[in-house]
Amino acid sequence: MDPFNKLPAELRVKIMVSTCCPHTILQLIQASPVMLEQYTASKCYIARKLLASEFDDGMVQDAMAIILFPPQSTSHFKTLARAHCRSWATQKLVNPLRQPLQSQDHDFIEQISKLRNGLMFFIEDYLTKATAAFPPREYLCLSSGTQLIFKGQAVSHRFNAANLTIPERKRLLRAFMRYHLHSLISRIEDDEAEILFSKKALCGQELQPWDKEAILCVHTYLRSLYGAMVAQCSSDTWLPEVVSKSTSPHPPGLLYPDSLYVDPDFYALSLTHFRGTSGLAILGFDLAAVFLRSAAAGKSGQDHLRKWFAEAYPENLGNTYLHGWRSRRYLDCLDHNYSDFGAKEEDHQKGPGMYQILHSRLISTIDVQRKIYQQRAWVFFDNARFYPLPSPDARPHFPTEDDILNEQFGNSIQDEDWFTHPFETRVRHLSQKWHDKQRG
Repeated sequence: MDPFNKLPAELRVKIMVSTCCPHTILQLIQASPVMLEQYTASKCYIARKLLASEFDDGMVQDAMAIILFPPQSTSHFKTLARAHCRSWATQKLVNPLRQPLQSQDHDFIEQISKLRNGLMFFIEDYLTKATAAFPPREYLCLSSGTQLIFKGQAVSHRFNAANLTIPERKRLLRAFMRYHLHSLISRIEDDEAEILFSKKALCGQELQPWDKEAILCVHTYLRSLYGAMVAQCSSDTWLPEVVSKSTSPHPPGLLYPDSLYVDPDFYALSLTHFRGTSGLAILGFDLAAVFLRSAAAGKSGQDHLRKWFAEAYPENLGNTYLHGWRSRRYLDCLDHNYSDFGAKEEDHQKGPGMYQILHSRLISTIDVQRKIYQQRAWVFFDNARFYPLPSPDARPHFPTEDDILNEQFGNSIQDEDWFTHPFETRVRHLSQKWHDKQRG
């Protein structure tokens, strides 16, 4: 007997809205025919309530800017896109969450929900890797259903966004939407649109230092996703083993910095001679989704992707690198603003919990440290509840300057060739064939 059968319709709807999570609602309607019937009847109302709990007015404007952005194939694209950017910058786009439920608003709510769910796929993939016990292992994997996989092998379960607090979901969705929106704006190839975006995203009080860093975290993640695609397409990529810090693994594992940070360009360069993950990441999530479908399409799809990476030189990519240059300029501006924003210590203490704990550990001269923190989603969480517990037998999840220097010194112990041939030695430690040979 369905336990929800005796409840009035209003209470069933209230229960679904109170979950604040589409994934939880999906599980609920799969288990209860009565709740499925109620969800079908009240779908738009429930979706609107869920979005209202996660999207403030500014985020709705960002979402509508993405949804209504003119297609590049449209006549007079640049003129229309500039006007669209002005409407977004002045917050004049329609807000369907504040309008009476009309038929058009139903469509907008459905599109915002679709955008939200699409971005949440990438967010959950990111957080699975960021919170893993050994991120350099998970960062070589791709998401498939509820798991991360490496060449068909299940490696770990995906992170469930239902466990996030509403402020955490807002931070993540805001950063991912802002990144996606800028990838669209960069297609205009217009300085006015860039300035409008910069004024809204960089000036005033809309973006705090941790907000700027959050957008850079998205860029670092999306770059790493292309690195994982390259790794999946190579026949010789080694999936690192989880080893105790106090154990001398035989054969030796990854060398620094690969033991802490997955450099997607290094993987791509060593395996396919491609070095342009930043340029691809800047093009946004739509392109990444296309690449992921190819990577998941079995041997034929992976062969096609491998061929693309092998032949993807800048001169063959046309406007890709022009758009990438414009977006790179914006990201560099964010980077500069983060490093030189002149914020006081009390300003930092207004940020998310993990940001407050970790920002003072960053050393400006150690770029790889910041990349490690970005891959581990350091600015998004309220606290450390999702991260592995500290252990003397494990590498620290957020290494200090001393931790990084010790890891670098360990290269000479693991492989003496690192002194004379660092690039070739690092590449060797990424190879499955080399590890198989070491095992005899």
